[in-house]
This record gives sequence, C-alpha cells and structure tokens, in this order.
Amino acid sequence: MSAPADIAKPEADDYHPHLTTGRSVSAIVGVLWSSLHTLIPTVSSAVVFFVSALFLSPADFGLVGLASSLVVSVIAFSPVAFGEALVQRKTLSKHHADTVFWLTTGFGLLCFTPFVLAAGAIGGAVGNPDIAAILPILALKIPLDLAAAVPNSMIIRSMKFKLIAVRTAVATMVSVIICMTMLFAGYGYWALVASQVSASMVACAMAFWVSGWQPGIAVRWSALKDLLNYGIFASGNRMLSTIKLDHLVLGIFGGTVILGLFIFAQRFYNMLTQLVGGALSSVTLSLLSTLQGDTDKTAQAFGIASFVSAAVSLPMFGALAITAPDLLALLLDDKWADAAFPVQAFCVAGVLAGIGVVQAALIKSQGKAQWWFYYQLVQQSTSVLVIVLTYSYGLPTLMIALMIKSVLLWPVSVLMTAKLLKRSAWNYLAGFRHPVVATLAMGIGMLAVPYLLPNLSQITKLALQLTVGALIYVPAILLLSRDLITQLIRFLPSKGKPAT
Repeated sequence: MSAPADIAKPEADDYHPHLTTGRSVSAIVGVLWSSLHTLIPTVSSAVVFFVSALFLSPADFGLVGLASSLVVSVIAFSPVAFGEALVQRKTLSKHHADTVFWLTTGFGLLCFTPFVLAAGAIGGAVGNPDIAAILPILALKIPLDLAAAVPNSMIIRSMKFKLIAVRTAVATMVSVIICMTMLFAGYGYWALVASQVSASMVACAMAFWVSGWQPGIAVRWSALKDLLNYGIFASGNRMLSTIKLDHLVLGIFGGTVILGLFIFAQRFYNMLTQLVGGALSSVTLSLLSTLQGDTDKTAQAFGIASFVSAAVSLPMFGALAITAPDLLALLLDDKWADAAFPVQAFCVAGVLAGIGVVQAALIKSQGKAQWWFYYQLVQQSTSVLVIVLTYSYGLPTLMIALMIKSVLLWPVSVLMTAKLLKRSAWNYLAGFRHPVVATLAMGIGMLAVPYLLPNLSQITKLALQLTVGALIYVPAILLLSRDLITQLIRFLPSKGKPAT
C-alpha cells in the first residue's frame, strides 16, 4: 500500500480541508467504520468477559488486573500520545513521523526491561508476589503498543477508518481464539494474560500493514519541537485517562477480591463507553482539527457529534442501571452478585463519559489539550483520594462517593466547552434536552413493568423491560429531534446518489 497522501507530499502541499458536504460525508462514513472498529472488540470482549467470569474468581480478575494496572500505567506515562499530535497538526513532514516513531519505540523498549529483570521486586513492592510471574509476559504490551503509535496515527489522519476496522477485526479474532482455548484447557488467569499480549502483537503488525507507512531515519529535534507543546499535554491527557492508579491503590489497600469486583463492574462501563467514545473520538478529533478558526462550522460539527453521543449513551446506561441486578443474576453465578451495585454506579460515570468524549475532542482539536489535562488530573487525583478514604467502608460506599465526586466536577468540563463554542453553559446544555426527556420516559416505562406485572419470571421481566424501553425511547427521540435527525440523514451517502 502507498503512504498516506499527506505524508507523501512536501510539507507545503499538505491538505487543509474544511467542513464541506464531502468532508461531512467522510466524517459520517468514518463514524460508521469507526463504530465497526469499536463494535468488534467490544462484542468479543463481552463474550470473553462473561466466559472468563464463569471460569475465574474475583480474586483471579483482581490479580491480573493488578498486574495490568502496572503495565498500563507505564504505557500511560509514555509519549505514545505524540501520535495524536501528528493527527492534530495541520502540516506534516516525514521528519515529524520518523521522530515520533523512534521516540515512542525507544521509550517502549527502555520501559520493558525492568519488568523482565525486576519482576519479583516489583511484586514485593505492591504487596503481591504472585504477579511476578505474570509481569514479564504482560509487559510485552509496552513496546508493541508504542511501536504502533505512528502507523495508527497515519491511518486516523487520512481518515481511513475502514482499515482500522480491518486491523481490529483480525487482532480481536486472534486474541479471542487464544483466550477461549486456554480457558477451556484449564490455564486459568493465564488466558487473560495471553489474550492481552496477542491482541497488542497482532494490532501492531496490522497497523504497519494497513497504513502502508514505514519508518525512516529522518529524525530531527526541530520536528519534535513542532509537536512538543501539544504532544506533552496530549500525553498527559492520555496518561490520566488510561492510568490505573485506582486499581493500584484499591488492589494494595483493599485486596484482589474487592479489586476484582471493581474491575468487573468497570469492564461493563468500559465496554459500553467504547461503543460510543471509540466510534466518535478519533473521527471527531480529526474533523474538528481541520476546522480550527471556523467557529460556526466547528459548532455545527460539535453539535451533531454531541447529539449522537448523548442520544446513544443516555438510554444505554439508563437501561443498564435499571436491569443490572437481573442481568448479572441470569448470566453469572452468585460469586458476582456483589458487582451489581457497582455496575449501576458506573452507569452515572458512563453518561458523563459519553458526553465527555466529544468535549475532549473539541478541546484538544482547538489546541487546548492542557485544559483537558488539568481537568483529568483533578478527576484522577480526587478518585485516588476517595478510594483511600472510603475503601474500608465497603465497595458500595466507595462507589457512591466516586460518583458524587464525578458529578460535582463535571460542570468544569461544561464551562470549558461553552467557552470554546463562545456560548453560555445553559445554551450548550440545552442541546441535550431531547435525549434526556426521551431517556426519562424510557426509564419510567421500564420501572413500571415489575409493578404492573409483579409475577413475571426474571428473564421475562428483563426481556419485557428492554422491549418497553426501546418502544418508548426510539419514537420519542425521533419525534423530539426530528429536525436534527433529518439533517444527519442528508449527510449519509446513498448508493448512486451524492449526499446533499
């Protein structure tokens, strides 16, 4: 495959697109492919997740989770988000890409070494020597994920989201097969370890293949300086969004059982937020980055993305909050019953995260990555503080405190977004009124089912609640938001007919 057009041309010829109809159609198609790229691993992860829960205990989940938190924390502190700076930059040369590649790859190899040479000491330092055997294998993710940063950025920059979906499908298929085979063969939590490493390995190889990009030796300090300001804060944002300090603190102080239940509930939250955020974040960042300086078109694109995010995340997490106890009871055995309330609590965070992913894309696309960094820094540091103060009172109390903290801090992100849009916070929030009203109507209908029909079996009640919820929400959102939905439909390409 040939290199992406914007890296193959001289820097002066770099393309500067705007929000024309063609660009909007590309963004819509990008969201569709990006949704597939997100849907494939999310569905596969859900299958593996539930099958693993049948074979493994909360303590097993906690053990692998503690080891993973150490590895992911190292990746979080890496310069991997300099790849995002390649996407955001208007003009790009080969010097930029080569410099970032050798920066990330060298950092990855450097950080992998301690996990091989000092795994036992690391295990002792976190108070769990059992993870010493896991760390050298799991740490292979570090150099693999960092080496893939630049080719992944080349794909996103050129908006070739179909290729991302292909890469993801192959990597997911391989990791699922390995994990399921090892679970049924009786390898226990090693199946989860192998699944994570194999996914990173295949994803790295596929990223180079589908991007067509190859590293060179055109490394320049001046190229790094061009990316430094954005790259540092983008790396900080990625660090705060991916670092697992909450897992580390909870695993060290609370133990692997409570950590396992916490991770189990968080996986529900992560899988669903990926369905929304994974599809929108890359496309929205790429699109909004091309609109820097055009306030009206930025507001238009942001408004559409925000509506889509809210219209999906609100009913999704609302329905999960209502049905979580019955859903877990039907799918899993009693050892996971204590995870029901944490799942419901994470639904609050899920609603905020669904909206926040578009806020983050806007803020970063306008060159204000430092704003999102400081916001995430406050969120993460206060989460750790809440865990330290409340873990001894039990997981339900801890979850309530975490969600209250998140809700109290969320208005800060609203104010940042409103400032960039040059509108009031109330005007911005008013854009969510239709999804909120439709979701409230859906929730009332779902909650009414067990009161009106109290003698239903658990599975019948669950199925009826979900059916009633869908029958209420879909017509409600279509009716309330018909003008905006009509506008969205115009941008969807149809066979043999250009979008208008």
